[in-house]
Amino acid sequence: MRFAVIGLGQFGARLASNLSSAGQEVIGIDKDPLLVQEMRDRVTLAVALDATDEQALKAQGVDNVDVAVVSVGRDFQATTLATVVLKQMGVPRVISRANNPVTAKILARIGADEVVMPEDESADRWTHRLVSPQFLKQIELDAGHSLVEMKTPKAWVGQTLAGLHLRAEMGLHVVAIRGPSSDGAGPVRIPSPIDPLKPEDTLMLMGKDEDLEKIQA
Repeated sequence: MRFAVIGLGQFGARLASNLSSAGQEVIGIDKDPLLVQEMRDRVTLAVALDATDEQALKAQGVDNVDVAVVSVGRDFQATTLATVVLKQMGVPRVISRANNPVTAKILARIGADEVVMPEDESADRWTHRLVSPQFLKQIELDAGHSLVEMKTPKAWVGQTLAGLHLRAEMGLHVVAIRGPSSDGAGPVRIPSPIDPLKPEDTLMLMGKDEDLEKIQA
């Protein structure tokens, strides 16, 4: 999948880095050249531009992404304008960051497909982490959906993704596999449907939280 993350502050930069580490194509955008410079080696493309400028966004291929996340921080005017522009460009799914319930309602009314409130999401993430200790990492993509990292479950070791039928039977999608390393940052590869899963592999899965929580370690 192709993602655009607009706003590379703490929340946006972490999200963009995690998506990129999971093997996704990520365009990182911010008006601050310093923030963009910090992200150049962490995402597919990092550019400094005004996210309310439709032509500038199109020039970087943002009109061709599958998902755009607007995380401009406390600049509510920029958030609303960017949300409207992205929907006008035809981006299928736009997720916008809100700082409170009032701005969340406004963003939903002007076209945001989903709204994220980082403070609430942080609490939700820790809830999932506490009740689902098999997950090494968990990133809230939107309400009810997450990207998680976990060691290959025992029942899956030696099986192939094609044989497990995860998407059809559990609604889950393995987006990448991280190999073993001493520092936990092993090489990431695109999963093969026919290669047997190894116990030392770390799987990166996307899906509904309720489906992810059904996985037995």
